[in-house]
Amino acid sequence: MDDKIQENQGRINMYAFISRLLIEEIDENLLEKIKNNPDLLELFPNTKEWEAFKTKSTKELIDEDLNVDYTTVFILNAYPYESVFMNDEGHINPTPTNPTLQFYLEHGYEIDLNKTRVLSPDHIAVELEFMITLIQEQLKAYSMIDQEGEKKALNLQKEFMENHILQWAPIYLMAARDMSETPFYYDVCQMALDFIMTDYEYILEQLEAENVGK
Repeated sequence: MDDKIQENQGRINMYAFISRLLIEEIDENLLEKIKNNPDLLELFPNTKEWEAFKTKSTKELIDEDLNVDYTTVFILNAYPYESVFMNDEGHINPTPTNPTLQFYLEHGYEIDLNKTRVLSPDHIAVELEFMITLIQEQLKAYSMIDQEGEKKALNLQKEFMENHILQWAPIYLMAARDMSETPFYYDVCQMALDFIMTDYEYILEQLEAENVGK
């Protein structure tokens, strides 16, 4: 497989994985997949050493520990919405005036909130899913040898990162990480934080390499 395609498919997979972990409670199938996949398990260094993770059944771990922690952190205390962090009132903004929603619509991305549990399009998991759309556009342009289209998609990734994700997600993830009661959700938040920062550097490197960042 072409290196660029492989790299960007890896980015898509990570964004999708993290988005899934943040958008709702984990299910038994996904937790079993993490437990039984050494590569995935490497992303959870503290979880690997967690006694409950080693001794409890998957269902017990979810029912007794993980669901409780997810609800406490992501639903009751640290609201995962950009508008909560970025406006003075500290309220979720699901209205058409939401800047994140406006960015989506300007670039042809639509979200049906009725299909999710999220209350607003600026939920962190939705923002990460939007990055997938932009990477897919980049790969589509690359496959068509459309250099201008590829540059446009990369610059949109940079713009969305700088104007939205990086404005609040790192602070949010650090707060949620430190609030978590289980090693699992500590690892989820740290993994998300590390990946976002690493991926931003990757975008900048790609733009510099192609001299398209100006």
